[in-house]
Amino acid sequence: VVVLLADLHAYLDNMKAPWQLIQHRTRYYEAVIRAMMRAIGVPQEKLTFVQGTSFELSTAYTQDVYRLTAMVTEHDARKAGAEVVKQVSSPMQSGLLYPGLQALDEQYLGVDVQFGGVDQRKIFTYAEKYLPKLGYSKRSHLMNPMVPGLTGGKMSSSEADSKIDLLDSREDVERKLMSSVCESSEPENGVMAFVNYVVFPILENQKKQLILSDGSKFSSFEELKKKFVFGKVPGEELKKAVVVFLNNLLDSIRAEFNSSELRELTLLAYPPAVSHPQRDTTRQDTVSKVTLDSTLSTETKISIISKHLVETPSCRLNALVDKKCNVLWQVEATEKPSISILGHLAKVRDFLNVGWNVIIAVKDIQTHLNGGTIAWDVANQRANLFIQLIKLACSAHAISTENITFVKGSDYQLKESYALDFYKMSAMVTCKDSIDATANVLKDPTLLSSIIYPDLVTLDEKHLEADVHYMSVRSKPIGQFAETHISVVEDVSKLHLYGHSMPPLICRAPLTPEEEYIELLEEEAALKKKIKAAFCEEGNVEFNPLLSVVRHILIPILSEESFTIPRSPDNGGDLNFVSADELSRAFSSRKLHPGDLKSAVQNCLKKLTDPIKKLAETPAFKKLFNLAYPSPPKKVKGAVNKAANKLEFDPSQFNMLVGKIVDISRHPDADSLYVEQIDVGEETPRTIVSGLVKYVPVEAMQDRMVVVLANLKPQAMRGVKSNGMVLCASVTDPTPAVEPLQPPVGCKVGERVRVEDHEGDFDPVLNTKKSDALATMLKGFKTNANLEASWNGCVFQTSAGSVTVASLINAPIK
Repeated sequence: VVVLLADLHAYLDNMKAPWQLIQHRTRYYEAVIRAMMRAIGVPQEKLTFVQGTSFELSTAYTQDVYRLTAMVTEHDARKAGAEVVKQVSSPMQSGLLYPGLQALDEQYLGVDVQFGGVDQRKIFTYAEKYLPKLGYSKRSHLMNPMVPGLTGGKMSSSEADSKIDLLDSREDVERKLMSSVCESSEPENGVMAFVNYVVFPILENQKKQLILSDGSKFSSFEELKKKFVFGKVPGEELKKAVVVFLNNLLDSIRAEFNSSELRELTLLAYPPAVSHPQRDTTRQDTVSKVTLDSTLSTETKISIISKHLVETPSCRLNALVDKKCNVLWQVEATEKPSISILGHLAKVRDFLNVGWNVIIAVKDIQTHLNGGTIAWDVANQRANLFIQLIKLACSAHAISTENITFVKGSDYQLKESYALDFYKMSAMVTCKDSIDATANVLKDPTLLSSIIYPDLVTLDEKHLEADVHYMSVRSKPIGQFAETHISVVEDVSKLHLYGHSMPPLICRAPLTPEEEYIELLEEEAALKKKIKAAFCEEGNVEFNPLLSVVRHILIPILSEESFTIPRSPDNGGDLNFVSADELSRAFSSRKLHPGDLKSAVQNCLKKLTDPIKKLAETPAFKKLFNLAYPSPPKKVKGAVNKAANKLEFDPSQFNMLVGKIVDISRHPDADSLYVEQIDVGEETPRTIVSGLVKYVPVEAMQDRMVVVLANLKPQAMRGVKSNGMVLCASVTDPTPAVEPLQPPVGCKVGERVRVEDHEGDFDPVLNTKKSDALATMLKGFKTNANLEASWNGCVFQTSAGSVTVASLINAPIK
């Protein structure tokens, strides 16, 4: 038997103990458990005690924690810990990590069975679901009942009289038990539960009986309960017997802990007054750094650092500009390397020119965490590729790498010191703060990995010893998160500088992600095709991706060289620009035609990327690229494969939830769309956009119960991000009509709608990358002759009955 002394878990559970008490309490728990075992005669030869932090801070364990967060949604993590982790209105991140750690402990302790209280059943279900997804075997689980408190409610450490402490004096034991509730009219009271689950199991093991003061003897709880219920065993007499039994049992434990060594240990583990760790929000604005030996003036350096930034730096730059600072630039590898790298490298060159050091960190772990779609090993290979490609780009454009340090996230984010800081931060930062920081930044904000993502960005600043963090302006919410929460682990704040974030090339929904950006190693034909297709409306400078390319990439990397637009003498001759603003004015006044701009951008990009592509033409780099972007497995041809594809989708993959529309309004930019706030049982309502204006009046939508398809990837609909879809039945003949599905009266908001005979786990996020993917999945969904929603004849079910529609028979559901 392995007894896990869960020191890390205790801290994660809303900081039940400050870090400094962990070691003392671990020693105390082992000592008192061993004393208990001796008191009841349990041999200890096969008993092993393991401290959680002895393995939970290891590289392999930390890696699995990260991997697990990229599989689990915030909703599932919260549900798993609902009965164990302290539930508060604004929970800390740690409460959502807790169930995952308990699941992983089974693997890392090498056990076959986990034993715990019945209150942990949801965590056990969580472990059975997710350990196999990590490649580990499913364990068995045993649960014992929870003993209620002596005062009538739940046993709680915050209510001293609800429980008996192992080191309570004989007088305290008697006082607590004799004042407890033990009436025959309430046979499920705490005393009876204690007799059932503690007293009799020990007596049976010792082959003894429970003896009352009147001489009555009982060999089993069932025998005792029968007489107790009928009033033949007075509650006061039973309590007296339990007092005698318990004090006799605890005498040996008290004696052991009367030694000077264990008395001292008890005092260390439970000092008279324990205060929880408080965040020190007083921070230094600067750090003590070596002064730069530079011929550049302060004003010149500020000008160099500030140019081409999207936002003007804060005044804190003044205190750092003359210091030898470390600048962190982090690169994520979720997509293929794009030309944006050139614009950021131009900024890196500026930092180097003022004498600063630069750390380029390629985020392989965060690449995996962002949506969970990039495999762990592939993310690592992509980091290798990005580092090598950035080095080639530096070489091609004469940017010295002497003062640049290249690292991958996995080089340091799996270390024990980093993991310890990660757990510390998770115990002191709320989920809401993380969600607010990543909502419009990451691919899937519903995943648990999205909640811990900004923690890692913040911790990177400390562990890479950065003074300045340069990042895309799109990531500004995460930068603001870091500024707020760095005080958890370090008392020195960092300066954040915000560079460009490129808009998509096209003004429509992309067929593939690659349509939206230009790759750094783009082939010439593909480059020409993308620039030709790029949105570039004459005179439009508000949304013009090619003007953004010039402003944020071409002019910065060209440095002192002007951006030239070749034109024939008949068309006014060449145009030369050293300023993006000057270029925008020329385009806005229609002095520059879109065709000329496209041609110039194409030629300039070819000129800038050809040297990089030439350097990348080595067998070693091509091998690296193939490892980073492996070809998808070939599909098997033939009828067998077609049959398999037909069975590929199962309705259990849909996470359909009962929802209630709590607020609704017209879309500000689309007359046919409603913007709804729908309660689906989560902490806050979901924003969902529906095209129902023509079919359902707004007053009929307000407070309406609906069925929401809740595991779609969030999508922007005319500028409003929609986080789900209201399922409706619809027909086009003889008259177009649409009716939202109706959950039955009595079902609960947030409960899952299931398709009968199709039980199973829903996909965290539906794979709808192909344009017709959702439509394909929805085939077979329709109403039947009884107005019930169904899939291939199987009816939608809730706890209160089937889901229906008002009048549409045999109507497709979508």
